[in-house]
Amino acid sequence: MKKSMKEIKINRLTLENFKCHRFLDLVMDGRNVSIYGDNATGKTSVYDALTWLLFGKDSMGNGEKNIDIKPLDAMGEVKDHQAITAVEAEFAVDGAIQIFKRTYREVWATRRGSCVPVYEGNTSDYFVNGVPMKKNAFDAAIKDMVSEDLFRMLTSVSHFAAAMKWQDRRAVLFDMAGTMTDQMIMEREERFIPLRDSVGSLTLGAYKAMLLHQKKGLTGVRDDSPTRINECQRTLQDIADIDFASAKEEELSLIHKKEGIQGQILAMEQDTVLETKRLELREAKLQRDHLESRNRAHREAQRSSGRDLSYLYNEISREQAWVSKSKTYLMGTKRAVERIEKEIQDSRDAWIQVNGEAFAGGKCPSCGQTLPFEQLQAATNTFNRRKEARLAAITQKAQEQQESLEQTRNRVQETEEEITRRESRIQEIQEQIQKAKEEVAPVTDLPEYAEGMAQIQDRILRLQAEIADLSADSCKVLERLRGEMKAVDGQIRFIQGVIAKEGIKDQTEKRIRELKEDARNAAEALENIERMLFLMEDFTRFKAKFVEGSINDRFRIATFRLFREQANGGLEDPAGGL
Repeated sequence: MKKSMKEIKINRLTLENFKCHRFLDLVMDGRNVSIYGDNATGKTSVYDALTWLLFGKDSMGNGEKNIDIKPLDAMGEVKDHQAITAVEAEFAVDGAIQIFKRTYREVWATRRGSCVPVYEGNTSDYFVNGVPMKKNAFDAAIKDMVSEDLFRMLTSVSHFAAAMKWQDRRAVLFDMAGTMTDQMIMEREERFIPLRDSVGSLTLGAYKAMLLHQKKGLTGVRDDSPTRINECQRTLQDIADIDFASAKEEELSLIHKKEGIQGQILAMEQDTVLETKRLELREAKLQRDHLESRNRAHREAQRSSGRDLSYLYNEISREQAWVSKSKTYLMGTKRAVERIEKEIQDSRDAWIQVNGEAFAGGKCPSCGQTLPFEQLQAATNTFNRRKEARLAAITQKAQEQQESLEQTRNRVQETEEEITRRESRIQEIQEQIQKAKEEVAPVTDLPEYAEGMAQIQDRILRLQAEIADLSADSCKVLERLRGEMKAVDGQIRFIQGVIAKEGIKDQTEKRIRELKEDARNAAEALENIERMLFLMEDFTRFKAKFVEGSINDRFRIATFRLFREQANGGLEDPAGGL
């Protein structure tokens, strides 16, 4: 192992109520100790106790839930549920003493209403050098001394060969042998120098994964390029017979034809007589709108000259809001009256009950004999004084309740009177509003409105009829011209689609050149990748012999096989272990 590792010795191991051991104290003082005995006499339990103390597991790696820690009877049941299991070990770590202790006990509790204790589970306590610790701190102290894997590998003859994964075993062997890095091994053979330069700071596995990923993509590029080139060549064949020069001349001819049709349509739409009639129609409609606007203003002026009733509406709203809120307050006050009346009746009943009480304590409560006259007279006077005090308190409380009742009844009466007055005011305001409405004069139109509106409407109808007659003939011609322009637009779009294929031709030819270049580059890159992969396989075989020889030279009896040769000549890690 490495020189920097710690020197750990066991000075003492003490077991209490652990498995088959009621009490066992082993004093080792850092020396080698051999434990002999028949089967089932507790030899393995000593090692279980040590691993349970340090890691909470037995020698096979089972946790507390899967092992029986406490001593059992012949029926397989716990002998003593009150017994506390404890394991304590004293270590010398680089000469410094470290004492670790772990306890394990059952928790029994008596629940409310029962005298029978109930089992509620187990609990553990942890100590380092006699100081109580939380489990996390205890585990950290153990880990600082030794890791679980290293401890088991050093203390169990079967752990390295049977329990550890083959990858972990190989890592241990590499660590023990101080195996050189891949880059250092590559430098021993000149043929591996290009591989060393290509790998750089990556591991050999990471570099191989990267090459295989690149190879997959480059292979796709190389294999797919012929198919894509064929597709592009078929596209070129489809447009090879198109005369793009003639198509462009035809496009110009169609555009000139469209411009001529647009000129004819514009001339008909701008006919002078028809446009004049349309202007007159717009003017007549403006006159109509202006007359209607003046008449609306005239009617609105008449309405605004009447009496302003807004202040009356505001006042009635305020009064109604006050009445609504006061009725809610009144309901609460009446409930308060009922409550106080009930409290007064309760006070009367209490006064009658207390007033009817009589002294009945003429005998000694201990012996039952009649009290002497002096004691009997003193007890009677005390009873009467207390009775008079209670009656006075009840009377005082009843007087206060009566005063509160009178005040509350007064508030009820005042509120009801104010509500009545306000409701009368609301009625008065409503009558004022109705009377004001009846006094307003009716609203009339402008004197010239009816005759002027009739004249304007007649003019509008006459102009609309004249415009319809003038438009009847031109509509047919315009419809034909618009149909011709629509057909020309369709022809222009078609020929423009044909011309656009000229750009497709240039793009396709460029794409064919790019695909051929990509295929060449991919083939060159694949050749370099294959060269590197071959070098990696060659290096793997070289490394296998070099590493196995370096490691096996350090063992006198055991021989390890770190790699397995495959049928195809490659190497793999031995999945079956070392």
